[in-house]
Amino acid sequence: MLMSFGEVLTVLALFLAFCSAKRDAELYCGACHVLVDEIDHAIKQIDPRKTIQVGSFRVDPKGDQKTWEIPYARSEVYLTELVETVCEHMNQYAQSTDPQTQKKTYVRTSSRNGETLSLSNISMNQDISKALRFACESIIEDFEDDIVKLFSKEGPKLHELQNSLCLDTAELCTEPAAEKQVTKPGENAETAEAETTEAETTETEGTETESSKPEGSQPEAGEIHEDL
Repeated sequence: MLMSFGEVLTVLALFLAFCSAKRDAELYCGACHVLVDEIDHAIKQIDPRKTIQVGSFRVDPKGDQKTWEIPYARSEVYLTELVETVCEHMNQYAQSTDPQTQKKTYVRTSSRNGETLSLSNISMNQDISKALRFACESIIEDFEDDIVKLFSKEGPKLHELQNSLCLDTAELCTEPAAEKQVTKPGENAETAEAETTEAETTETEGTETESSKPEGSQPEAGEIHEDL
């Protein structure tokens, strides 16, 4: 039985979609991580004291309404609006390729709060931005309700949110996201690590000095503590 021209086009489109899905697995995983990061950041910019009234506005026989207040940033109204615009930020990202594993990830090209950014081994062009935005919009279209539900509650850290949506719900990633290391403005990762090592060394030396004191010796004047 011969296929019609329309059926051939349908099969071809499905085949291309399947190939594209396999080829762009890193793109969709990266886009998912990025959109979760953007939503999480936007929520944190809202004053936590700002609330909105939710619930049923119907009046019961006693003349009461069952309503309550929740943080505005966690409301369905705000989250729905945020989800509809989050993909517009995809043009602020570039593609980063690990020189050893060739694994592709997506990183911001501009700092939010003076934080140090690593922009090594990156590619920036219009095609990457378009592909990232298309992937972001596709994820929103398929999982909008899950995203709104995920962010309606406080508590989880960024990498936990990314794993919940991208790894467990959408199954776009095959590996869990790593916890983001926070670096102080003006310092890089090596500096932070050196300071941590120095602090640990100082603490160790102080412990050894204290333990080397003979038993029964009197503490020095600066070591005397009085209980009130």
